[in-house]
Amino acid sequence: MIDFRYHLVSLVAVFLALAVGIILGAGPLADPIGDTLTGQVDKLREDRNQLNDQLTQAQSRINVQDQTVEQFAPRIFNGLLQGTGVALVVLPDAEAEDVKSVSEIVTAAGGSVNAQINLQDSFFAPAKQAYREALSGQIRQYLTDTARATTPESTLAAAIGQLIFTGQNDSLSGILTVEETPLIQVANPAAQPARSAIIVGSGPLKPQNEKQQKASEKRTKSIVEFAQTLNTFASGVVLYGSAHGENDLLTKVRADGNPVPTVDGIGTKTSLLSLPFALVARMNGTAGAWGSEQKASALVPPFMEVPAPPATTEAPAAPAESPAPQ
Repeated sequence: MIDFRYHLVSLVAVFLALAVGIILGAGPLADPIGDTLTGQVDKLREDRNQLNDQLTQAQSRINVQDQTVEQFAPRIFNGLLQGTGVALVVLPDAEAEDVKSVSEIVTAAGGSVNAQINLQDSFFAPAKQAYREALSGQIRQYLTDTARATTPESTLAAAIGQLIFTGQNDSLSGILTVEETPLIQVANPAAQPARSAIIVGSGPLKPQNEKQQKASEKRTKSIVEFAQTLNTFASGVVLYGSAHGENDLLTKVRADGNPVPTVDGIGTKTSLLSLPFALVARMNGTAGAWGSEQKASALVPPFMEVPAPPATTEAPAAPAESPAPQ
């Protein structure tokens, strides 16, 4: 049995050790310890400054490269899209700066952005599935071609396709922009039917928990069906986004080997250079997974000329060859 003397000795030992530590820390060991800590702090500060300098230099080189690309772009394109109307379909999580850059690169290639539709969160949100199903019945009444409208998702896609590839329809856009639950925002109504379209997505996804990941997978499935349906209109579409991570939209699209053309690296000048060439490749019936990220089939699209317009504005798109499996 442990008696009082044992506790007393333990307490004395603790206080004695504490006193010795204080004496040594304030005495003979004070300078060496202080010097060591000061040296470590100085070294960390020096490393931080070096990393900041390297980051500044790297950003400066990137800025120079971007400016070089911008200067060369018109010469590279040489009026590639001259006289070609292109529509922009903007996904809910796309960045405004990316949308602006896409519009500018189309113009630099000689084309014109003659329509822009911004899809709202409710267009793909799982929580609005019942609402979209109910609305799809009304939408079918205003579609000139219901062959594509086999599901609520494809019906909505067919409606967007009709708005940009056939022309503005006030009744159809009115249903899709109802004030209580708008599915789209018509940023730029189609004055003239577009020949091709770019679907503008987002950059790499941020880390997600299990619940968020499941919701994201459902949403991605709906976007894929939307893109596939839109790709059957006129001269088809190109999907622009990220394939950096395994859960990014383009990575999922490419994994299924579907015929929707993709360009990855959204937000970079080099990826923007590929977009006009990707549009022309799709007009010629060629699809690919272009870029340098996951499951890319080639770094850049093939160089082709814009083919003659189809006999009718809203003719079915030429079948696209699927990218080679990875």
